[in-house]
Amino acid sequence: MSTVRGQSTVSVELSIPVQADLVVLARLTAATVAGRAGFGVEDIEDLRLAVEELCLSLVGTRRDGRLHLTYECEEDAITVDCWYEAGDHETRGRVGDAEDLSLRILDALVDEHGHDLAKGRPSAWLCKRRADPIG
Repeated sequence: MSTVRGQSTVSVELSIPVQADLVVLARLTAATVAGRAGFGVEDIEDLRLAVEELCLSLVGTRRDGRLHLTYECEEDAITVDCWYEAGDHETRGRVGDAEDLSLRILDALVDEHGHDLAKGRPSAWLCKRRADPIG
């Protein structure tokens, strides 16, 4: 547990079914965590959009399974780890131009990001640093 602007913070975990209309929950969680950490309005909006793109880039065309997200707040940065748990009828994820576009969008919105195959399952992460660190 750490303290950010006088508030204690902990990691936040979210698990949602792979459904386009539920990705909004991942965005809202990102905004809440960033707001509590004292991020500015522009940084919060960037993080919200980046989290949605991270989820979509990981899920691609899959329509089964679950997304699991962990939001970690440090002194001047938020890291979001996301992994995909396959459903029974998994299809291939994004390929080609759509994947390239996702990477470009993430490049523009966050400081760092990447994709992994952790523990045999697709995963992705991002890190957004506060534009105005607490001095």
